[in-house]
Amino acid sequence: MEPKLSALIVDDEENARILLNKLLEETLLFNDIRLSQSVDTAFTELSRFEPDIIFLDIKMPGKDGFSFIQDMPERYKVHKIVFVTAYDQYAIKAIKNQAFDYLLKPVNRKELKQCLSRFIERKNENIDIERPLKIIKTHDRLTRIRVNTRTGTLFINPADILFCKAEGNYTTVCTGKKHHLCSMNLGKVAELLPKNGFIRVGRSYIVNLEYITMLDRKECTILLVRNGESATVKIPRQHLKDLDII
Repeated sequence: MEPKLSALIVDDEENARILLNKLLEETLLFNDIRLSQSVDTAFTELSRFEPDIIFLDIKMPGKDGFSFIQDMPERYKVHKIVFVTAYDQYAIKAIKNQAFDYLLKPVNRKELKQCLSRFIERKNENIDIERPLKIIKTHDRLTRIRVNTRTGTLFINPADILFCKAEGNYTTVCTGKKHHLCSMNLGKVAELLPKNGFIRVGRSYIVNLEYITMLDRKECTILLVRNGESATVKIPRQHLKDLDII
């Protein structure tokens, strides 16, 4: 039998707390769900129990969700947080805060179910709830992903990737001066990459947040720089909002 989970919901909106609580109960995955209406009451709950997962609103009176993360115990900061908010412009900041997932209000049952499925999968795999589906560890030092090419297999450290670009059913992975054509579509490559640190921009690109140096809204381009190597990516104007860094 699958062990039951515990959860903490932090949201100043009563209706939102009640709805999410109901959706979580419907999954039959939880044996302990606690609700907090503010950051302060959430810390009180954390002193009483240790939830497996925390569903956190961002905009709240007084201290906001990011303040909560900043002040919480270190063990909660890595991939135990699911942001639940009506504001999609906080996505990049959420990822930079190592959030496990980001759900928009009103919460969709299907998206919540997918989020919980990924969470349980990572939890069961005992890999600190990281996102990659296939990880190669070399000498316990280097974590790499494995991608298929037309001639074989390529092992890449995600930290070396500037961006990935869709090329039909293929994907170009840029690591600076080198461009690797992989026989996998962009969606498959996205599944291999760590969720924190990378963001999907429209249908065509995945970019490494670490290397974004400049966003030119007039030209609809972003400049990525790593170790003296740079790349410029042109993105559709309608997807500029995906790169709103708060």
